[in-house]
Amino acid sequence: MARPAHRIAARQYLPESKLEDLVNSLRRLANHRGLVRKEITSPMLLRLLPGPRRGDPFAYESDLRRRLVEADLDLDRITYLLSHVEQEIGVAHARLAG
Repeated sequence: MARPAHRIAARQYLPESKLEDLVNSLRRLANHRGLVRKEITSPMLLRLLPGPRRGDPFAYESDLRRRLVEADLDLDRITYLLSHVEQEIGVAHARLAG
């Protein structure tokens, strides 16, 4: 039996894994040195973006997960947020690069 030429990872189908991707991306953006919060263009992203990490990293991530679960995000909103987070990380990198 031949294997399919193009395989997609199972995690792409699981909403929980997309939520974990969003948690990791938001954490990266929130703690990026090049981030300027007032220049973020997405109101939803700005509302859900946590402040920079202070103290216990486990408490920080669990609080972020709790906030995202309470926001009751569907897959389209998670995809939207992931896209905007990546754009903002690119802008933050460009700021630091000068």
